[in-house]
Amino acid sequence: MGAFFTKDTVVLDVSSSKVTAMAGCKKALSVYDVKAVAERAYDGYSDGEFFDADAAAEAMESALREVVGRTGIQPKRVYIGVPGEFVTLVNRPVSVTLDRVRRVVDADLSYLIAKGGKFDDAERILICSSPICYTVDTSDKSFFDVRGMNAGRVSATVSYMLADRVFTDLAESAARRAGFRDVRFVAIPWAECVAMFEREQRDVPYVVIDAGYLSSSVAVGRGEGLEELKSFSMGGGHVAADIYEVLNVPFPLAEEAKDLIDLNLSYTDDAVLVADNEHVIHAAEACEIVRARLEYFAEIVAGIIGGTDAPTYVPVYLTGDGFAAIRGARSVISSGLGRVVELVAPKVPGFTRPEDSSAISLFVVAETMQKNDTNILKRVFNGGKK
Repeated sequence: MGAFFTKDTVVLDVSSSKVTAMAGCKKALSVYDVKAVAERAYDGYSDGEFFDADAAAEAMESALREVVGRTGIQPKRVYIGVPGEFVTLVNRPVSVTLDRVRRVVDADLSYLIAKGGKFDDAERILICSSPICYTVDTSDKSFFDVRGMNAGRVSATVSYMLADRVFTDLAESAARRAGFRDVRFVAIPWAECVAMFEREQRDVPYVVIDAGYLSSSVAVGRGEGLEELKSFSMGGGHVAADIYEVLNVPFPLAEEAKDLIDLNLSYTDDAVLVADNEHVIHAAEACEIVRARLEYFAEIVAGIIGGTDAPTYVPVYLTGDGFAAIRGARSVISSGLGRVVELVAPKVPGFTRPEDSSAISLFVVAETMQKNDTNILKRVFNGGKK
């Protein structure tokens, strides 16, 4: 039996270095059974374009076919994660007047969110809609859930996330070739925010920096939505590229140096970090190169955060596969931002590394969406009523 009739959920996460297909189901509260994972490395993307679109599509199709083959499920519905570089965030104030003063129900909120979700954009499609906060005419306060409250008018600030068709057309074609007839899309920065943070943590603004291999995003989350989302083409791959270019060494050796460097240490000038038969990378030189890239990265992020309404005291979190594994990177970025930066990762057993954040967040959110069969998360993440 297929995804419509079983608990199995199939997702496809597309990062700037690899695609990850995953299939499984939720067994109990915060307990997930991931039955199959398939990864495919590919050339990635930059500035909103794939370096090799055909190869990217082939990687997507191949990964999906593998998880289908390993699990035996029928390929019907798949949820595809859209990385921040292909997502445009639009926040809109929306209001609805009820037929009378009465209790607010799910249908009222669904109507309110849908009311503001009309876009005339040939290059993008609406993929996610989620409220930041609500107000009602019977109170002067704002709320993250107003179901069950008495009101005659409900208003909200709603996050609408649109995906570039250059991404969705490519990914949907790959999924359909793999046999999937129902293709849904989820914005990865939003999925990470609602999946990795508890309801109480999202009552106030917070910043999530997802540093990838070639692309990174900065999201300011609050409630069930995003107050800000910016992406730029820089990540861990640029650290290795800097070492490669400055020291004139083979790129694989530069990658190895990036993985071995410890920015917390004070290296002597003659300390060797890594070497092959022809080339030597000294630790002190590599450390200087890596630190410079991270400081530049922090400068860009600081500019993004500074251009938002986020107060200086809001928590800042770092995740993704770009810098989290570089020892001391978090401290350098913290210093560059003038803010304390904490590493964050999923809490699903077996997937507890920052590099797992996008794929497992997509899986957690998609599993909830499939259960509720809706694009709006109403219950699981906001602690609302059944």
